[in-house]
Amino acid sequence: IGKSVLAVFAHPDDAELGCYGTLASLREAGFDVHILSLTSGSNSSSPHAAWRTAEAKESAAVIDADLVIENFVDGELELKRETYACVAVHLGRTNPSIVITHHVEVQDHQDHETAGRAALTMAGRSAGVRLILETEPPLMNNLFCPNFYVDITAFMGRKLAAVSQYVSERDKPYAAEQAIRDRATWWARQAETHEVSDTRYYEAFRLRKAKLDLR
Repeated sequence: IGKSVLAVFAHPDDAELGCYGTLASLREAGFDVHILSLTSGSNSSSPHAAWRTAEAKESAAVIDADLVIENFVDGELELKRETYACVAVHLGRTNPSIVITHHVEVQDHQDHETAGRAALTMAGRSAGVRLILETEPPLMNNLFCPNFYVDITAFMGRKLAAVSQYVSERDKPYAAEQAIRDRATWWARQAETHEVSDTRYYEAFRLRKAKLDLR
């Protein structure tokens, strides 16, 4: 199995909120971690949106991840040839066995929907991809029903450190440390038992594809 993971997201901080603990655990296991942001997030409601590119670099450095930020327009990401082609280029460049992206069909941000669909389509056509996961939306959503969980207890510190780099986004409620801990504890109770300790943390995903090869 190739030891490379590609996380495809619309904006800087999407990977940090949705799957950074998982990326950190894979990095610890020897995987090359690649994060692709299709936009710079420059049209965020934050008055300091211009900081996000630099913040993304600092965040990726927490686990020494490879980061690429493309130049599609924030808020105007479209399902068109150029979007699919861009994702395909990065799939070819990184040769991942694992692809992680946005969960689609949950009435989330339009850029999330577009990035997720492009990533799912192109990853599904890539022979080397064995596992495709969709992350939870940043806002709690009753259309997100996870069926795959990753224990990130040992990596919660790195997830929080990565999210904390985004000073420009810190006023968003879902970026607050307690909110991140609460959600991770909630998923721990779903993954294990309702009596699980409040210091157990999980990230939750929707499994799109899993390929098992016992050879």
